Amino acid sequence: MTVLLRGRVLDRVPLCLVGFVWVFVIVPGMLFAECTSEGSGKTATAVFTLHLHPTCTEAEREARAIPAQDLLRALAAGKGIDLAGVVIQGDMVLDELPAQKVSAVQGLSLEDRRMLEGLNDDEVHVIRGPFVIKHSRVKGRIVNRLKRGFLLITGPVVLVHTEFIGLVDLSRTVFLGLVDGSNVRFEQESYFVQDRFTQGAMFSDTRFGPHARFHRSVFSGPAIYRGADFAGLTEFLEVVFEQDANFSRAAFHMGTGFSGAHCRGKCDFSSTQFDREAFFLFARFDRAVTFASARFNSEADFSDASFQTSDDLTQATFARPPVLTRTARVVSAMPASPEGGPFSQVLTIGLFIAALGILIYILKAK
Repeated sequence: MTVLLRGRVLDRVPLCLVGFVWVFVIVPGMLFAECTSEGSGKTATAVFTLHLHPTCTEAEREARAIPAQDLLRALAAGKGIDLAGVVIQGDMVLDELPAQKVSAVQGLSLEDRRMLEGLNDDEVHVIRGPFVIKHSRVKGRIVNRLKRGFLLITGPVVLVHTEFIGLVDLSRTVFLGLVDGSNVRFEQESYFVQDRFTQGAMFSDTRFGPHARFHRSVFSGPAIYRGADFAGLTEFLEVVFEQDANFSRAAFHMGTGFSGAHCRGKCDFSSTQFDREAFFLFARFDRAVTFASARFNSEADFSDASFQTSDDLTQATFARPPVLTRTARVVSAMPASPEGGPFSQVLTIGLFIAALGILIYILKAK
């Protein structure tokens, strides 16, 4: 066998020697490749960037953990962040970023200005550029404790395949870019109260922890929660979906509230599972809404809800009859309970008794 070694051609090298070179020289270099990274780090670029290669071990990622304070300093300096495969240590308290009036924020497009109408007198804490944390682990909290004013993020927010071990509270945040929280795992509470998702939000196949809140948030773009898993108490109270909202195949394991929600676009709850109480009191559905193959394993209350088009509640499965007190529906067909359940049994027995009574009356009349 002919082999080229350091520029020399060697003829008739035994195969066993070639195997020795492969196993003991080449393979170790492949198996123990250095954990590589790409990024700008602390240089004067517009985005704080650090991407660790997928081959990095957990120990290597921990050894290169990013202090949350480094990220806060970058954000305060007007940078965005772009992180992948990293570990973040410590708390990110976003309300500590510098504040300014909305009217003083520079570099916004006319469309962004339109989205911020009505906030000109409010103070905002601005994050410029992207806010990207992908395939990572965040060990501390990410919180915005504002009671007045808003946190403003001008670029896209991408959190895909990231595990948040601590509390995430992004309440009172205006997202001018798309929010992608798909395949995220929230170990603790996740709060998005009074937020504005101007380009919409995606939380497909995301696992929410002991408490998820989207109270009084507005989704100007599509809201996608397809396949999401809500382990704890879940609140979509007084939420406005200006475009389509998709909750198909989602699972709600504890009490769930959509009371006061307003679906201006199409709302999809097909194949959704509600293990505990589900409340849709005073909810408004302006366009088509589907509950096909949805399962309500406990109380389902639609009192004072309003359906502007025909609903398909009859295609859902209810463990007990749904509450439809003062519910405005285009059709008045009653939803069915599970096959063999008490509601369907009562209906069947009632029809049987009525038919039997008519038959007896006819026989006596003869």
